[in-house]
Amino acid sequence: MRVYPYGVCLAVSACMGIALLIRQCAHARLRSSTASTLSLTAIPLMLLGSRLFFCLFRFSWFLDKGVVWFFRFDEGGLEFFGGLAGGLLALLITARITKQSTWRLMDAAAAPGMLTYGLIRLSDLAAHQGYGWPVADWFSVDAADPEEFTGMSLFHLEDASFFERLPFAIEDPYYGDWRWAVCVLVALLAFLLLFRLLTLKTRREGTLSLTGLGMLLSLTAICESLRQDDVTKWGVAGVIKAGEVMAAVCLALLLALALMRARARIRRGQLVMLPAAALCCMGVILAMEFALEKKISFLTFLPMDMCYLIIIIAAFAIAWVTGRAAFLGDDADP
Repeated sequence: MRVYPYGVCLAVSACMGIALLIRQCAHARLRSSTASTLSLTAIPLMLLGSRLFFCLFRFSWFLDKGVVWFFRFDEGGLEFFGGLAGGLLALLITARITKQSTWRLMDAAAAPGMLTYGLIRLSDLAAHQGYGWPVADWFSVDAADPEEFTGMSLFHLEDASFFERLPFAIEDPYYGDWRWAVCVLVALLAFLLLFRLLTLKTRREGTLSLTGLGMLLSLTAICESLRQDDVTKWGVAGVIKAGEVMAAVCLALLLALALMRARARIRRGQLVMLPAAALCCMGVILAMEFALEKKISFLTFLPMDMCYLIIIIAAFAIAWVTGRAAFLGDDADP
């Protein structure tokens, strides 16, 4: 039997997430069987969900491969949003089986979910995925020379070989060049947010899970924007990244859910300002994506690293807006 490094990394990620889940369930005073029930339910549902969404996102390609390919897990092909859907379904099923509050169970799973996400992003290294633009193309020697200047960075280095190594970059197995290690950056951000979730004080059930989901979806939007690997793209020209679209839709639904949950305490101004702020941030991200493609003439002066920095700031702003909406129905301060 052949052992795949990526599969081993996923298994280790799941085990570490389960270990933290046991701790969090005990801390939340959930029943002793909760962690085992959730783990046994979530693993198959997340695996099948991620596979199903991968096939749906690339439906015409999947039809060419044939239905049997769905069960060829040794050939890869997993999609984050399918795994997220499977995990949420597992939480609902576990809450029903154990006869406990769904929100309380989701709160206990928030930190373990973030830990697992960060470790899975690191696992992309084993699959030679999760990379961005080539490091050698990122820096320019002479910005005054139109043929030399790439417009990718504010900084210009004659020798960028220092960054052509882990943890800064990943070697592309197909072309042999070094590309920015997006997966490492996103994993580090996930671990920082994990610390925030572990130290966040809430009083009402559901506040922690809604805040954590906002963080997770914002991180996913950042990851999908930075990646230049086998990311799924839609549209005639293939310029629309499916992951970014899904993250935006899910964040909008999450914000709406948080506002509905806090409707008894929300003021009219907040009901307008929070969605408007989230919509504005999404517009900024969309504008920066077009700026990266040099599709907006008055933004062509922006180098790519500035565009990505603005995208990261806007994504975290959306996470803050979602967390603020979640805390409107909570007695604690965010």
